[in-house]
Order: sequence, then structure tokens, then C-alpha cells
Amino acid sequence: MDSVQARCDGRYRRWGSRLLLLGVFLPLRDWRLTLLGGLGAWSLARVPPPARVSRAHLSGIVLGALEAIIAVDEAQRITLFNAGAERIFGYSAAEALGQPLQVLIPPAFRERHRSLVQAFAASERMAQDMGPRRDVPGLRKNGEVFFAEASVVKSFERRSRWLTVVLRDVTERRHAEAALRHSEEFFRTSFENAPIGMALVDLGGAFLQVNASFCALVGYTRRELLRTRTFQELTHPDDLEAELRQIRRLLGGEVTRYQLEKRYLHARGHEVPAQLTCSLVHDSQGQPLYFVGHVEDISERKRLERAWRLLADAGPRLSDSLEPRATLTTVTGLAVPDLADVCVVEVLGEDGRVVLRDGRAASEARSRRMGEWFAQRAREPARRGRLTDEVLRTGQPVLRAELADGALEAVADDGPHLELLRHWAPHALLAVPLRARGRIEGVMLFLLTERGRRYGPGELALAEELAHRAALALANAFLHERSEQAIHSRDEVLRVVAHDLRAPLQVIALGVERLRRDAALPAAGRGVLDMLRRSVARAHRLIEDLLDVARMEAGRLSMARTPRDTAPLLREVAELHRALALERSIQLTVEPVAEAAWILADGERVLQIFSNLLGNALKFTPAGGHVRVRAEPEDATMVRFAVSDTGLGIAKEDMPRLFEPFWQARRGDKQGAGLGLSIVRGLVQAHGGRLWVESAPGQGSTFFFTLPRVAPAGSHPPGSRPAP
Repeated sequence: MDSVQARCDGRYRRWGSRLLLLGVFLPLRDWRLTLLGGLGAWSLARVPPPARVSRAHLSGIVLGALEAIIAVDEAQRITLFNAGAERIFGYSAAEALGQPLQVLIPPAFRERHRSLVQAFAASERMAQDMGPRRDVPGLRKNGEVFFAEASVVKSFERRSRWLTVVLRDVTERRHAEAALRHSEEFFRTSFENAPIGMALVDLGGAFLQVNASFCALVGYTRRELLRTRTFQELTHPDDLEAELRQIRRLLGGEVTRYQLEKRYLHARGHEVPAQLTCSLVHDSQGQPLYFVGHVEDISERKRLERAWRLLADAGPRLSDSLEPRATLTTVTGLAVPDLADVCVVEVLGEDGRVVLRDGRAASEARSRRMGEWFAQRAREPARRGRLTDEVLRTGQPVLRAELADGALEAVADDGPHLELLRHWAPHALLAVPLRARGRIEGVMLFLLTERGRRYGPGELALAEELAHRAALALANAFLHERSEQAIHSRDEVLRVVAHDLRAPLQVIALGVERLRRDAALPAAGRGVLDMLRRSVARAHRLIEDLLDVARMEAGRLSMARTPRDTAPLLREVAELHRALALERSIQLTVEPVAEAAWILADGERVLQIFSNLLGNALKFTPAGGHVRVRAEPEDATMVRFAVSDTGLGIAKEDMPRLFEPFWQARRGDKQGAGLGLSIVRGLVQAHGGRLWVESAPGQGSTFFFTLPRVAPAGSHPPGSRPAP
């Protein structure tokens, strides 16, 4: 029996532990082999006949087993069919007993199954798995094919021999395994093909698994990441501590995940901004296993945010000054450091030569050295490098993401410039034209000297937009400069004209007055003298109007504001214009002020406002018409004045240009220079008020204006002060 035990060693252990049998009794003459599958043990011993286990007891164990236990004779007919077999195959024991074993096998497998059983029966092996490499197919009563784990054992007693087959239905296990495979394949595919970077990282920071997107984001191969790198090594040093704090919170159970923006260090040396979402995977006991990280490259988003901030800041800063050199300094300040480490701007004159140049560097030392170089070049003829000439000639930008050997020679103007560029050691450049209103105003050069930054299409588009705005600002600055020069020239002409005209006009005025005192002068001569006197006064008024317009445009209009009572001011206005109204047969009415209203104003300038408005009203109101002047408080801060007439009114299309200098609605009537209403607007605005008109053809016009209101002198509450 020792040889039997040797043959059974290993096979019975493996078969017993897999099938979880409660027990199988195999009679071998006076020996019995008991398999305790659940414990994975077996025993072979001589049992005296009186101590034999009753067959009824053994039958109960076999028939009640959960697994299917089927015994067949040498003809492969079923001689034992337990309850487990009934449950699995769907046949009752009565239906199965005596049937060939083939009824439980699918037709396609029957012949092969028969040959396997016959081969086993003829062999010396006592037991074996029926499907050593795969499960055995079975056929249920309802025709359903299923798969099972199956083992077969030989049994002998005297001259009889039979086989006992033990099966376990693994259909559900197969479904679970298929679902698991599907789930694993789904995870693998999703992990590998995810559009964002994904990584599994152990608790120490080493990478367990990474997908292709993460490799592309950081520039390392999968092999390099899994063997030699940790997430700490790929994290920017300034961002590492913040992430470690989040990891400690995650491991401590304070949060289930964390999300933060961080910078990864690319294999080529530049920084990659990313949005990281990290969670922790635990085992069945709740112990942490590894981290799962989802990493989204936000370089484009950061670039757009940076571009938006830069362009949003460019508008107000470029409009702060209309001086060309200050504008140029603003332009370079916008470019550094957001878009470049060094920026140089060259502006061309009408002849195509460089008339203005400025630069900025990220470091103070480089900016100082550049300024010294510009100062030296100011005493030399302006020159341009080949690359600058190319941009100016073609109007197309130039992008050099990597500067090859000899590239700086094309940028440099001359030897000293080349030496300066080599000292900066740039590794990338952009050159874009300054184009405004169809003309190239100059060129902007952007250089990158610090590693970790790159130029690409996005940076090129941003540089072109900044250059376009800078070109418009510079063009406006030059236009403003020329305008200022023209205004200065005009003011000089006006000053000279006013000075040179006043002297002869004064001589004429004195001569007229001397002649008027001559008693022997005939009446016709006096009429001529009156006409000359009015002409001299008109010339004086025209000179003052021109000077007032110039002062307003230059912001040098003098004002002497004091508190003034409205009622006596209106009476003075009426007295000054009553003679002209009588001469034209027009009724002039000053309505009494409803309540006391004091204004803070320059009295002479207010009389000038009324003089222009009443002069126009009396001029454009026909004889028999009516002109009214009134004033009333508009609110606690303003007094509203109005001058109304019953004249022809103003056409709707003329209203927008009514207050423009030198503009006149009636082209055939050349009375005056068209400056009166423009001066009125300037005087009202200088007081802090506003001016408007309401009119319609055939219904007359009403001009309104407001002036600041103040309390009368001596009526201020204690502790308060009069308005300045």
C-alpha cells in the first residue's frame, strides 16, 4: 500500500483542496481512502471490519454534498446521482440513473469526453482533473451548456470497478471573471487613452503606472518614470511643500481628494502648469495603498489668461501718455517680463530711418547696460540688423523657437551689438512689425534668455496683437505731438496778430473819438464815424474770441470765481442788451427769480456767456419777437439759466455741430466767425456746468446752462467754509 500512497500523493491533496469535498469513500478491499477536501488532507489506513463506517452514513454524506457527485460503471452508465448533480443538471436521480454519462455532455464534446474517460480508466492513475487546462462543458436538462470544474476517481471492490466524477458549476465564476476582465480592459483602455495625464503613485512618491498623456506632459518615457523618477522630482520646488501638505491631509483622512494647480518640470527644462486632482486608494482593511492622480495640462489656459491680462493692461497704460518716448517705455514695460526677458523697440521716421529706440530687460543690470548702449548709439548713425530689415521689408513676423549657431549675427546691428547679444545669450526670439493704419512704424524684438520658457504660435499671436496696439499708440502720440506743435504755432500767430492788430485798432478808435468831438462835423460824417467805431469794437471782440478759444483748447482760460447773487446779475444782463433789443423792435424780458439763488462764478465770464447767447437770440429773432431770460435752482448744487427766443429755430441735422468752433448753420449769413457758442460751451464747462439746447424749426430755441450753486456770503453754518 505504500506504493498506492506514493501514487496518490499530491494528486489527492490538490483535488481535495480544490473541490471542498466533505468526504469520498473509495473501497480498496480492506483499505479505505478518505479525502477531506476542505482540509486538503488525506489518510490511508487499515480499518478493522468491525470499525468500518456504515455505508448508510457515507451515502448520506455523498448524496447531500453541494457538488455534483456522479458514479458510472465500466460501461459509463450512471450508478450514482446525488442531490448536487440534480441541482446542477436539472435531472432527478430517478431520471439519471442507468443513463449513459453522455447525456450530460454537449454533443460536440461527447466523443472527445468518451475517449478521455476510457484513457483514464485504462491508465494506472487513480485520480485526475478532467480539464487540466480548461473547464469541462456540461449539458443541463433544458439544453443549456455550462462549464464546470471536474475530477474523476477510480474505485475498485473485488472484481468491480467504477468511476466517480465530482463537478462544481463555475458558470457564475466565469461570468464574474469575464466581468472582471472586461472591467480591467476598460480601465486599462481608459487609463492609457485618457486625454489627460494619469498616474498611480505609491505612498513614497514612486510611479507605479503612467499613461501616454502624462509621459507627453512631462517629456519622459514610461520606462524612465517607472524606474528612476518620483513625483517630488518632477514638481517645481516652489510648489512641492503645498502639495505635501495636501498629501498629509489626504493620508490623515481630513479630505477624500485634493485639487491644486502646480508646475511640473519638463524633461527639457521648462515648466508645465497643470491642474492636479489626487485621491487615495485603500485596501479591504482600509489601509492606504497608492495615489491616483489626474493631471490636466493648463498651459494653453495660462497662456490665454496671461494674454488677456497683458492686453487688458495695455489699453489703459498706453493711453496714459501721448508723448512718444513715454509711450515707447510703456510698450517695453508691458512686454517684460510677461512676454520676454528682453524687449527692444525701434521706431522709424518718414525717411525710413530709426528715430526712436528703447529697450527693457528683466534684470536691472541688463536694463542699465542696454541704456548705456543706447546712449552710445544716439551719437552714431542708426543701423539695423539683417533680421530687422527682413521684418521691415516683408512686413511679416519672424519666430525662432531655437537659436542655432550664428543666428545672433543676423540680429545684431554691428560688432558691439553682437557682443551685447552674446552676453545675454538668448535661446529664442520673436520679431514683429509695428503696423498702424497701413504703415509700418517700426519693429519689436522679443528675446528669451531664461531657460524654461518657450516661444510658439500662441506667443507669436500675442506679440503681434501687442505690437499692433503699440503701433497705434505710437502713431497717436506722434500725431498728438504734431498737433501740439501746430497749436503752439497757431497760438504764436494769434499772439502776434492780436498784438499787432490792437495797436492800429486803438489808433483808429482814438481818431474816431477825436473827430466825433469836432462840432463842425456834418451829420453824414458822424454816421461814418459811428460805423467805424462799431467796426473797431467788432474787431476787438473777434480778437478776444480767438484768444479765448486758444486759451480753452490749451487749458489756460483764467477764471476768478466768487459768490454772485443771481437776481442783480440778470438785471445787469438786461440793461446791457436792452438798447440792442429796442433797436431791433424785440421785446426783452427778464423773469424774476423764484427764490434766492447764489452762484459761484466769474462775473465777467457769466456776462460773456449771456452776451453770446442774447446776441444770437436778438440776431435770429425777427422784429416784433420776444426774448426771455430766466433762472431757477435746478437742485441743491446747481442753478439753471435759460435764454429763449421766438426765432426760426434750429434744424435737427444742425444740432450735433451747433457748438463746434467756426461752424455756422446759415452759410449765406457771415455775421461773426462762428465762435460764440463754442466759447459759451467752454466757459460753462470751465465753471463745472453743462450746456444744452431745445429747438424745433419755426418754434424758436431755448439755450440752457447750469452753474454751481452756493450759499450767500455770511450764511454758512458754524464750522463750515464757503465753497472755493
